[in-house]
Amino acid sequence: MRDMFKGEPNIPNGFSEIVIDSGGYQLQTGVSEVYLKAYSLWLNLLLPKHPEIVGYMNLDILGDSVATMENQFYLESEGLHPLPIWHAGTDIAFLDYYCEKYEWVSIGGIVGGRSNKQGLLRLVNFITQRHPNTKFHFFGIGISGVKAYLQVRPYSCDFSTWSTSSRFGHGVIKDDKQIIKEIQLPKEDRDRIRTDPNFARYITLENIKNIKYFEKTLNGLKDTPHQLVLH
Repeated sequence: MRDMFKGEPNIPNGFSEIVIDSGGYQLQTGVSEVYLKAYSLWLNLLLPKHPEIVGYMNLDILGDSVATMENQFYLESEGLHPLPIWHAGTDIAFLDYYCEKYEWVSIGGIVGGRSNKQGLLRLVNFITQRHPNTKFHFFGIGISGVKAYLQVRPYSCDFSTWSTSSRFGHGVIKDDKQIIKEIQLPKEDRDRIRTDPNFARYITLENIKNIKYFEKTLNGLKDTPHQLVLH
């Protein structure tokens, strides 16, 4: 978006609902600089123009729950209502506070850690059983979270798997059992992605098609009153 719109407060059209990330992960990993006051100003310029924005994240500071909460309070003092963020593995008191005060809470600190599918399953079960009436958003967990999602359907989640073909030479496929998986493509395909833009676009579109199937499957799961837990 920054490259596409030259930094102006705009977003692509055609989406019925949009959730905006703050760039906190990019800030922590040194990919880009994010300034709290600038983020606040950007949101205040953006939101009146785009009613399709249904949520936007606090600027979280990985490893510093107090600073993250202070950012939450600052944005609120600016008239904003960001989704609070709790990082897995940090003081549970912050999660309890957010779930008591807010309807929708984001869970971060998962991507890049040592969590595996079983660990994610334990985390999802723990927080949803502890706070069954809270809507949870999971950062960076898409098809890799399928085992957990079969037991507890997420209220919302985000992930960048659709772009892994151009970044890592990966494909998103549907296997014989109609299960969506991310795989490494053969070497000849990985090499071709780097040199053939049309082929790279084709692979990306195939990834998106299968991810949309994954989304449709998730949305088809039956809901229950307690954080959409499945039986």
